[in-house]
Amino acid sequence: MAIVVGTDLSEQSLVALRAGLAIAQRRGDRELIVVHVIDEDTTEDASASLRDDLVAGRRARLDAHLAKIGAQPGITVRTDVLVGDIDDALLAYADTEGAELVVVTARGKGGKERLGGTTYKLALRSKRPLLVVRDAAPFIAWADGERPLRVLVGVDESAACQAAIHVVKELRKAGPVDIVVGHVYFPDEAAHRYGLRHVSMVEVTPELEQMLSRDLQRRLGDVPGEGGVLIAPRLGLGRIGDHMLEIADAQKVDLVLVGTRQKVGLRRLSSVSAVLLEDTRQSVLCVPLSADAALDEVPKVRIAVAATDRSPFSNLAIPWAYGLVGDRGEVHIVHVVEDVSDANDKAIVTELLELAPPARMGVTTRAHVVHGDDAARTIAETAERAGADVICICSHGRSGLSRALVGSVADKLMRACHRPVLVLRPIE
Repeated sequence: MAIVVGTDLSEQSLVALRAGLAIAQRRGDRELIVVHVIDEDTTEDASASLRDDLVAGRRARLDAHLAKIGAQPGITVRTDVLVGDIDDALLAYADTEGAELVVVTARGKGGKERLGGTTYKLALRSKRPLLVVRDAAPFIAWADGERPLRVLVGVDESAACQAAIHVVKELRKAGPVDIVVGHVYFPDEAAHRYGLRHVSMVEVTPELEQMLSRDLQRRLGDVPGEGGVLIAPRLGLGRIGDHMLEIADAQKVDLVLVGTRQKVGLRRLSSVSAVLLEDTRQSVLCVPLSADAALDEVPKVRIAVAATDRSPFSNLAIPWAYGLVGDRGEVHIVHVVEDVSDANDKAIVTELLELAPPARMGVTTRAHVVHGDDAARTIAETAERAGADVICICSHGRSGLSRALVGSVADKLMRACHRPVLVLRPIE
């Protein structure tokens, strides 16, 4: 696997070359590939001999370009000159080489990338992580062991975010990396998710940010290697990308790392990566989702919620919850009563605790009687507040008209909840 650096032979593009060499040095790579693409429009009417002369001339310029950097001990620099559409040719070359990383220099005024520019097109279409470099100095200092690389990684619940997490862990394997986990939340949405009431739309609610920080830490998972980890949720009032810029500046990071959904058409205008490429002062690493990222880490079930209406059938969800959390987990047994109910909550809690299997293997058991008119929504909110990894619930398996008229708590729960839901079906 290789690092491919794209260059247009300008002085500005030396920034990408220096950063690419530094990363290769830090990773212990033996080879770096530097590619220059001649725009096919400039050779459209040229004869074969003129075309060959142009390629030879660019090869000579590329060699002179590399000479400005000097040799890097232990790293062989391989060069290539291509003819074609710039982004098509570079991306196809990276795919052929199985590149782990494509490195280019930020273009445009002040190192900012305009929407629709070559760099943005590369980020939109690349199947490989794309590093857009604005300053090579932090990468060089990291490679020389002078200081950790400070990286802001954008984390949310999307699959694309998993790709960013995968890459920051790979960087940390190469050397010390201080990780800042950035997450922009909107108070109304977050409060609805966790079932909190009376949350300010303009001021931070400590209880809400505490829950968000806990879940962001769990989303990040185990991060081996050297360096610190800072969880930085930020209350949002506008575009997510703008708030990510604020976090990057406030935390003085060297690199902003973001998973990309590679939006097309007008949806690009709301893209976080588009805002970062256009406006950030830091280098930006855009990471599309890959198979490696999706399989990066096997989920661990530490906390399970078992929802029951206290019937013998629905109680079957409880032993499944214990089975999933293993020896040192935590199980929350949840029962929902209507708001207007005069049920004896303490007596129900005692009954729920008695439903725990005798062989609990050190599992912590908590029982909750929660009030609400919408059982699915109430269970989902309780699971969010508990930080559950999974919810276990039994479904009566209604179908047809019965299901349409009565509805299914399990079905509603799967739509309402952000957590995985294990639905147990009745045995005929």
